[in-house]
Amino acid sequence: LKMARREWFKYAAILVVVSLFTANLFLLTKEEPEAYNTVVVPKGQRVSLLLSDGTSVWLNAESRFTYPAKFSEKSRTVKLEGEGYFEVAHNPKSPFTVRLPNLNIRLLGTKFNARAYHDELSSITLKEGSVEVSTSDNKSRKRMVPNDQVYYTASDGLVLIKGAPSTGVESWTNGDLRFDNKTLKEMAKVIERRYDVKVMIMDRSLLEEYFTCHFSKDLTLEQAMNLLKETRRVNFKIEKRKVYLYKNE
Repeated sequence: LKMARREWFKYAAILVVVSLFTANLFLLTKEEPEAYNTVVVPKGQRVSLLLSDGTSVWLNAESRFTYPAKFSEKSRTVKLEGEGYFEVAHNPKSPFTVRLPNLNIRLLGTKFNARAYHDELSSITLKEGSVEVSTSDNKSRKRMVPNDQVYYTASDGLVLIKGAPSTGVESWTNGDLRFDNKTLKEMAKVIERRYDVKVMIMDRSLLEEYFTCHFSKDLTLEQAMNLLKETRRVNFKIEKRKVYLYKNE
């Protein structure tokens, strides 16, 4: 009996050692928590990034972008608040997902522009490839092909515009401002971010006036406003970091 007990303790000791070794091995091989980077772009600035998978990203002023230091083999997910232009490296084994405040964009590899500023119309413009856009609750989704645009508001949901021209969709990445049939109200937000100023539209009748114009990257704020003035519909005054827009009488 004593002999049997000694043998039992011996095997029990071996079992404990093996169990401890297995537990330690689990701790050693357990994956580390994924490390994330966040880039915040102030007004008047733009930033370009090259992600670990070869994807290129351009971020516009007043944007916040979060991405993993290294993507996993099965998925690539990033988060954006603001505006970004993406040239996504193709990888059929690892879908690329961009999470916006109210939308998700899923793709394998493509070129597109995503815009999702707080309290503004969200939009996605596809230049190359194909993407699927869905609401965060997955209740609505749209499949996009080149030159398609998707707009989103809480009241109207997802709206797909087929065959919208995507020429110059990434022009802002070089510092240019291109407005194609945009209201002065829409333009004011873009000008504020580009020049780090506050734009005050003094005549409410100007808010829904539509303009088409192009400001090259080397234009100063005053030069840009003078171009707007040449439409003969708007006049302006600049005081420190504020721009006042008036109806041209």
